[in-house]
Formats: sequence, C-alpha cells, structure tokens
Amino acid sequence: MIRLRAVMLLLFTSVVTLYGCKGLKDNPKFAFADGVYHSRVQGKRAQVYIENTEDSVIVYALKKGWQRLSLKASSLPKQSYPQKANAETIRANRYWQNGFDIDVLTIPLKFRPSVQSFPRQFSNNLNGAVYLGFRNDTYRLSYDRNPIGQINQKIKHYGISAGVITGLGATAMNPYVTSNQIAIEYDGMIWSKGAAVIMGIDNFTFGIIGGIDHLLDKNSIYWLYNGKPYLGLAVGLNLN
Repeated sequence: MIRLRAVMLLLFTSVVTLYGCKGLKDNPKFAFADGVYHSRVQGKRAQVYIENTEDSVIVYALKKGWQRLSLKASSLPKQSYPQKANAETIRANRYWQNGFDIDVLTIPLKFRPSVQSFPRQFSNNLNGAVYLGFRNDTYRLSYDRNPIGQINQKIKHYGISAGVITGLGATAMNPYVTSNQIAIEYDGMIWSKGAAVIMGIDNFTFGIIGGIDHLLDKNSIYWLYNGKPYLGLAVGLNLN
C-alpha cells in the first residue's frame, strides 16, 4: 500500500516538475508572449502581432490575408505602449488567443454519489491526469499612474478551457467498498477518464471534472464504484 502511493507520488511529481520548469522557462517578460492575437482595432475585431521589447509592448495591426503576404514591420500600423512613462493613464486593451492545449493536473478531491447501500462520499486519494482541450486565453493590458506621477504596467491573464482527461490514481479497497467480497485492505490502482472545464487565473489553474474510474485488478468486479461517475476538483500548473 505504502509502496504504491510512493511510486505514484514520485511519478506524478516528476511529470509536474518537468512541465513546470518548462513553463517557467518559457514565461514571457511582460506576462504574454510575442505572437498573433485577436483584439479590436478602431472598434473592429482584427488580428494583431505583439512584440515585447526591452521596455515596451508594440502592437502591430495585421491586414486580412496577412498569412499570404510578405510583411515588413516598418510597413505596418503600430502602437507602442511604454512600460513606464510620464504620461496620462492609457486605457485598458484586451488581447486573446484560441488554441489546443495539454496540461498536467492533479485531482485532490472526488465526490462519489451513493451506490447500492453505500452512502455518497468524498475521497482524497492521489490522482494524476493528462488534460487535452480547446482553450481561450485573454490578456488585459493597462497602465495606471502611481502617486509620484509614473505610469505602471498591469497585465491580467484569464483562461478557460474545455476538454478531456485521462490518468492514473489510487483508491482504498476494503470489505466496505466491495460488499464484503474481499477480506483485505489495500490501495488499488485505477484508470480515470472524463471531461473537464478548466479555468486559469495568472499562474493558477483549477476546474471541475466529470469522470469515471476503472479498477485495474481482478477485484474490479466487486468494487462498488467501478465504472460509476464522480465529480472531481482539479488543480494544476497554468496551461503552457
């Protein structure tokens, strides 16, 4: 029992550390990276290219069909937003991206409805999952004047995603959850699958999962929750 938990904890920690270090390494200087975003230019929805320089954010307006054109930065309409400057407060601007995403999540809490004579319950066994979904990331760029007259940059990030999860976990096996069909207690390994809605706020990711667990040993025919639905709380590193 202890050995299974230790192995799963080591495996999950290694995966999260790998993805976490990659995310921190790739984290852009001004909270959102250089690239193509959607925004509004002169009141109309359009695509723009964001360039982060040493002390400013430059927004280039892209024309329709820009993918087929050979563009030069000098020929594009642009707006530069200084990180700090002695100027009036600049109004907030919103930029967003859509795309597919892969994330590593942990499911620290599961709610299981009542089954047969067994009451509904919460479980907190270690569970790890890989998430694949479609994501929208929105960045709000704004500048505020501080008490000494300088302009400070503020960037807020929000993300929402919907997709599927799959992963491994552990569950307590004992006579109570098998209708007395086994006489021992141990931690059984389970395979979990389901759907999830995930939200990200800056560097924190959380969400709700609706899933099904399958016990991966011969006692699966006795486990009361085998193939039964559950609701789970998911937390993890921010996507990408």
